[in-house]
Amino acid sequence: MPFLSVVIPTYNRCVSLKVTLNALKAQEPVPGGFEVVVVSDGSTDGTDALLAGWMAASLPFTLRLVRQENAGPARARNRGIHEAEGEVIVFLDDDVEPLPGCLRAHARRHEENKKLVLIGPMSPDPKRASSEPVWIAWEHAMLQKQYDSWKNGIWAEHECGPHNFYTGNASVRREYLMAVGGFDEGFTRQEDVELATRLERECGVHFRFDPVLAALHRPLRTFVSWLRVPHAYGRLDVIRAQRGDASWEVIRQSYVSRQRATKFLARLALPHIVAGAFLRGLLRLAAQMAYAVPLAAAQRVGLGALSALYNIHYLEGARDELGSWDALRQVFCASTTSTREVKERAA
Repeated sequence: MPFLSVVIPTYNRCVSLKVTLNALKAQEPVPGGFEVVVVSDGSTDGTDALLAGWMAASLPFTLRLVRQENAGPARARNRGIHEAEGEVIVFLDDDVEPLPGCLRAHARRHEENKKLVLIGPMSPDPKRASSEPVWIAWEHAMLQKQYDSWKNGIWAEHECGPHNFYTGNASVRREYLMAVGGFDEGFTRQEDVELATRLERECGVHFRFDPVLAALHRPLRTFVSWLRVPHAYGRLDVIRAQRGDASWEVIRQSYVSRQRATKFLARLALPHIVAGAFLRGLLRLAAQMAYAVPLAAAQRVGLGALSALYNIHYLEGARDELGSWDALRQVFCASTTSTREVKERAA
């Protein structure tokens, strides 16, 4: 029985999945060994044929293919967890390339402390910097800002928590995942953060960021799909706050802690759907134009415009789940983190 089980959900990313598999083939030996469980979530692009060829080849690990109807990453990861045989599950995305030593470091930390949940960095590929669109550059910049805060001591190690649990490069003992029932398959976004909250509450695990667990991340995302992410996060944060899994203060701070310009734009966009659509288009155009200028200052402006856009769309998601702009404003006006009081204000 292997010590590690690498679980990879995939959907129509045959090319990037091959890069991930090649990186796994090049990993340093892991004490106890590792297996790879790929869950093909209804792929139609030749993924299954690719994996069949890999399984027929000689590999330094056992590769298994699990097929299912397209049902989303939460169910795919749950299938992988149930099929896995290792003590520790390492979650990798199909657009992530673990660098040499990544799996060995995951294994070593779990041998030292059975209560750890580990989070590794997903860094941009420097070879793709000039070709990636501005919204992908923004994703990289936001993640790198978090990583730098840990590495430089701005954030202490204990400040890593469930909200930092991203399943692109993370690991946790299988027994804990089984104990909490795995991912909530009703969540299409934030399923990883929601799971992590239950892991901490019910199993008493500790979350740690470790820069040694290094990997490259090459996301392939259209602007439309990128924009769906914050809207879904806003809706899901309301759902989690309503059921007591998260604080309303998260939603409140997403407005009150922002810069004046962002708050001004939010007040223009959120009461009116047409105004919101116009501002989104304007911010996207400004971001793309500024980021295209080969000057650091201009590119910072471009990334800043996308940050404003992301925040506004998050708030739109929260507004849509609450039912109105007035209900969301009541959340902003709350002076306490009490769930009951904020619910009463937003009712």
